[in-house]
Amino acid sequence: MRDAERTTEVLVVYYSRSGVLEQLAQQIMEGALRVPAAEASLLAIDDDAVEWLRPGEDERAMALRRATIINRLTAADALIVGAPAYFGSMASPVKRLFEDCATASHPPITDRSRPWLGHQFRDKVGAAFTASATPHGGNEEALHSILTMMMHLGMVLVTPGQGDPILENAASPYGATAIVGPDGVREPSRQELEEARNLGERVARVTGWLQSGRTEWEKQRQLQPAGRVM
Repeated sequence: MRDAERTTEVLVVYYSRSGVLEQLAQQIMEGALRVPAAEASLLAIDDDAVEWLRPGEDERAMALRRATIINRLTAADALIVGAPAYFGSMASPVKRLFEDCATASHPPITDRSRPWLGHQFRDKVGAAFTASATPHGGNEEALHSILTMMMHLGMVLVTPGQGDPILENAASPYGATAIVGPDGVREPSRQELEEARNLGERVARVTGWLQSGRTEWEKQRQLQPAGRVM
């Protein structure tokens, strides 16, 4: 495949109980697909830890399932991670997935007490989305917790930034959000769905720029005389 034809792989990783995060994830995927040469897919997170045996599984089948998940995460150029806001932070199944995948015993072999030493997520583009019951239910803190995790993993963060008009725009500058109501069944608004699509598009576009820039940088580096540092 020629460099100009390289595909940008965006993986939308999400945990959803009421279905709202799944709706946002689908819209984010659609937004990413607006960008030429971008591909996007979804990865849903279970309540159970990735290394727990599922019904009918043995250790071999679990290891294969875990390896498949790890391969999908590490093969993506960009990860857009979504979790509901629980107690002002991301829901625990999301954090646990990344802890388990970053410290998996096989593959790869790493020090399980120090997940940040693994570099399988390093230099990937990362973004976040969330939902909470109320406007002050911890949306921004949940987004911060996801983005902080990504910083520990050495990822390159992409956020929506402030939208216009700044004083009237209800969207978060840190990621896509939705308010689901106290019973968790309120449907996302048109604005919330559009913000999700915009986030997916922005992440795919910026990831493509970074890929193109790195390809050009590597070409220029190869053309430099031996011993010369750019």
